[in-house]
Amino acid sequence: MTAAKSVVMIQCVGSRNEERPYCSRYCCSEAVKNALKLKEADPGKDVTIIYRDVRTFGLKEDYYKKARELNVKFVRYDEDRKPEVRQDGNQIAVTIFDPILNEKVELKTDLLALSVGTVPNPGNEDIGKMLKVPTNQDGFFLEAHVKLRPVDFQTDGVFMCGMSHAPKLSEEAVTQAYAAVSRACTILTKDYIQAEGKTAYVNKERCMACGLCEINCPFSAIAVDAKEGCAVVNSVLCKGCGVCTASCRMNAADLNGFNNEEVLAQIWAL
Repeated sequence: MTAAKSVVMIQCVGSRNEERPYCSRYCCSEAVKNALKLKEADPGKDVTIIYRDVRTFGLKEDYYKKARELNVKFVRYDEDRKPEVRQDGNQIAVTIFDPILNEKVELKTDLLALSVGTVPNPGNEDIGKMLKVPTNQDGFFLEAHVKLRPVDFQTDGVFMCGMSHAPKLSEEAVTQAYAAVSRACTILTKDYIQAEGKTAYVNKERCMACGLCEINCPFSAIAVDAKEGCAVVNSVLCKGCGVCTASCRMNAADLNGFNNEEVLAQIWAL
């Protein structure tokens, strides 16, 4: 890289398109940081960043301003007019339509760097099914609440941080990791956990151990016990949602406080 007299960087390669509509977040900041390092090593080096939108989050906007002062060139391109790259002898030729000049421009460079889009772990879907935690449309894990529970899942005792949640800067990943540790400690430091009072239970005489309730339970709180020969509820995990009660074909699963007799008693009282 030090021998290269000219360097071109292309942003948003493989992201912010139909396949991956999200922004990878850290690419612009890293490109500007690398451009400053190149200029620091050799002020005469020609550095060009080809971008769609410069997104230097937070205080990193100061680095973008500094890069402009050090004569780092920024050329914008539109999604429908992406840069074209070809080999030209010992160099690489990049052709791009400059919206300011309103014409095509060809840049000759010794080194071409591509800021490729971040993709989620292909195993996220399988992990999500195993832990009963959801993923969003992009394939990253989805938190319970973006403001109130940003590192929690709906399934208790499972937390997330970093790139499993979404593309983010390293300092953001570290901050989120601290948050996840803090949330886990609130559980690990307790001598006992108070369970939800409104939980499901199973009538063993009616249950035929078909496993339908186990499949439908969103919290993995009920499972068929082969030794018992029926489904068994883990009251610590149960949230009293009633999915098992509604799906049980034998009317074996019921909900404390909401069984048939109690519901009918409320109706007659009204």
